[in-house]
Amino acid sequence: MNVLTDRRNHCVLTNDATSDLITKRVNSCKEGLLQNLTPFPTTLGRLSKETLSGLQTFFAQQTSHQPSQAMWEALTDLAVTLERMADGECLPLYYLSSLDPGVGKTRTIIHFIESLMRSPDHDTVGVLLCVSRLDEIRKLTKEMGLSDQDFGVFTGDDELNALGSGHPRSARVLFTTQQMVERRCEGKMFKDVDVFHFHDRPRLVRIWDEAILPGQVLTLNRDDIGHLFAPLRFSHPSLAETIEKLFVDLKGVKDGSTIYVPDFTEVHKVDLNGVLRLLSHTEQSHQKTAMSLWMLSGKDVTVRRDGNRGNTVLDYRETLPEDFAPVVILDASGRVRTTYRHWEDRRGNLVTLRKADKRYDDLTVHVWNTGGSKSSFRRKGEALINGIASTINSKPTEEWLVVHHKSETSFDVVSGVSDLLHMSRDKVHFVHWGNHHGTNAFAHVKNVILAGTLFYRPSYYESMGRLGSGLQPTDRLSKDDYEDVMIGEHRHLVLQALCRGSVRQCIGDVCAPCDAYIIASVGNGIEEALPDIFPHCKVKRWKPNGTALRGKMKDAAGIIIENLVNDPHELVKFRDIMRSIEMTDTSNFRRSIRNHPDFIEVMAGEGIIEWGHGIRVTGFAKGFHAHGF
Repeated sequence: MNVLTDRRNHCVLTNDATSDLITKRVNSCKEGLLQNLTPFPTTLGRLSKETLSGLQTFFAQQTSHQPSQAMWEALTDLAVTLERMADGECLPLYYLSSLDPGVGKTRTIIHFIESLMRSPDHDTVGVLLCVSRLDEIRKLTKEMGLSDQDFGVFTGDDELNALGSGHPRSARVLFTTQQMVERRCEGKMFKDVDVFHFHDRPRLVRIWDEAILPGQVLTLNRDDIGHLFAPLRFSHPSLAETIEKLFVDLKGVKDGSTIYVPDFTEVHKVDLNGVLRLLSHTEQSHQKTAMSLWMLSGKDVTVRRDGNRGNTVLDYRETLPEDFAPVVILDASGRVRTTYRHWEDRRGNLVTLRKADKRYDDLTVHVWNTGGSKSSFRRKGEALINGIASTINSKPTEEWLVVHHKSETSFDVVSGVSDLLHMSRDKVHFVHWGNHHGTNAFAHVKNVILAGTLFYRPSYYESMGRLGSGLQPTDRLSKDDYEDVMIGEHRHLVLQALCRGSVRQCIGDVCAPCDAYIIASVGNGIEEALPDIFPHCKVKRWKPNGTALRGKMKDAAGIIIENLVNDPHELVKFRDIMRSIEMTDTSNFRRSIRNHPDFIEVMAGEGIIEWGHGIRVTGFAKGFHAHGF
């Protein structure tokens, strides 16, 4: 078995390094990480050896997980990187471990910290562990079995902060949230924020659990800006007038171009704190709008059209301190999320540790080819909820997890599904999008339904693409990059959501058995991406409702399906269908057939979409991902 080590030629960045030297040393370090392999385990440092030995014992005695050779090598990369951090030998980079859930990333951290605590050579080495959710802190402190004096908690939650020693600076291991790091380090260097220190210096071992971004995306729609006029006009009429002018000018800006946002503080001598005081009695969303607007002020920013919401200004801001690296990142989405690849290739200060595929042979994904967005639930929520409930009722003795959109006045997935169940409601668990990651509470559940998927506005994907690549407002994000970021975000969401269920577990090097059900419309790329998200999974069609067509709708569907069975590359034109079913009124054909919900559902179930060779749709074709229209 081969593993990574480079103890003699470790990468150290000197204080007087030039930009060119930094680039050379970064590339050299990457080559060392990925190519300088020596036999396992004789050349490893003591901390790495003990960590891997502890992992081997744990997997052998307490779980059914038997990592493959590739998995062991990837876990070794992680252990060695942690040891280099503890020894002060890491180049200031972000080190991404993108192993899938259940492979052993978190368990490696636990065994490494145990080894670190026992080492007399590392008495002054502190650990900073940043998590995304408060309940993760409770779970990790229990799993690690640390004594109270060895760990501290620093969050906005007083009850959590009382755990451990109660003295963050003197605790060997400090748990905090990612948001707290960004908030406390805003405008500062990490070395200057002493609350994160141990023995009066920054903690050497820094671990970021789950997703990380180099900054924060900023998007602001015209409608958002419009809410600021009234609250500001009485006290600051000229400021309100300037904001209103921006609102008017923004409407006419071409999609993809730029607009200058005035420097409100410089021009009107009103800082953000003063504005927030004026808005303190308004909705929180208006205060967030003001914060975003002031962060964008004095800049040329990109404009993106967000569908019916109109033009949106967008940018991003860096939120991580320049000296925060080295940091180890634990994120399974690292192998599917485009943002990381752009960060590594274009920003240059991220290194991906070796990967190892987890096999998903025992995962079957059933896809219902129909719209599952919030707007789809508003239009046809009853049919979607009926389909979800009937599927759950087909296995009345088993547990289920449903990941769904937050309830609105027009639909409520939780109550709607619950009212239709023919089984104990205790067997069905619900988690809404936005709260779908970071919990292992449902790792025993073998049936998971993604009741639709989460989609963001174009401005969000544009901002994410620009953030990952470090683009300036005058730089253009290519169409290919935009689409890559969008599908990468879809993959990230699907992976994180499904891995709340049993599929996150490993039996050998294969996932535990799981049946997944996904509502995903034709053309959004999710069904086609499933084999990449879950290698070796099985994908099947899911048709819970079995819609039956009648009359001319049935005739039209028969013609389209028959033609595309005979020639999957054909474009079945609207005019030919109308002629065959003896319909002459184009408006009536569009209203009573093309736009009829039942007809749309049947077409989606067959993987058929409206398409055209120009800018207008002119007929029906098989989904373009299948044949490249």
